[in-house]
Amino acid sequence: MTVSETFALRQQLILDSAMQIIEDGGTAQVSMASLAKATGLSRPAIYQYFSSREHVLGELMLNEMADLSNEIERLGLEIKDPMERIRVWVHYSLAHLSSKQHGIVRQISIDTLPDDQRGMLRAMHGYFMMSLISPLTELGTEDPAAVCSMIYGSVAAAAKRIGEGADFSAEAKALEKFVSAGLI
Repeated sequence: MTVSETFALRQQLILDSAMQIIEDGGTAQVSMASLAKATGLSRPAIYQYFSSREHVLGELMLNEMADLSNEIERLGLEIKDPMERIRVWVHYSLAHLSSKQHGIVRQISIDTLPDDQRGMLRAMHGYFMMSLISPLTELGTEDPAAVCSMIYGSVAAAAKRIGEGADFSAEAKALEKFVSAGLI
C-alpha cells in the first residue's frame, strides 16, 4: 500500500469515527481525543490528517455535499427532458435530506467551520442548486433562482416531516404534485 493510500484510508477512518461519535452523542462529543480513542490512533497522529475538530466536521459536510452534487449531476446527464430532471432532482434531494446520514451531518453548525471550508461549502451548495436552476431556465421560468429556492424549501420541509415520522412515499408523491403544479 502506498503512502497516499494509507493516508486516505486513515483520513476516512477518522471521518467514519467522527460520524459514529456524532450519531452516538452529538457534535459536542467530537474532539481530537475522542477521535484518537475511536480510531486507535494517537492524538498527535489525528493532527497529521486534520488540523482541528472543526476541520473534521467541515470535511464531513463537504463530503456529503459533494456526494449529493455528484449524484444529481450524474443522474441529470442521462435525462434530456427538463421536467424529468426537476422531478429526479426533487426525489433524489428528498431521499438525501431525509436520510440518517444527512440528519447526523445536519447537527454540524456551519458557523463553527473554518472560513475556507465554509466558502467551499457555499460554492458546492451553489453548484448543487444550479442543477435545478438549469432545467428551470430551460422551461422558461421567469425567475429560476427564486423558484429554485422555493422548491428547495419544499423539499426541506418534506424531509423534516419524514424525519418526524411521515411516510416517505406519501411525502414524495405530494411534493412531486406540488412542484409540478407550481411549474405548469
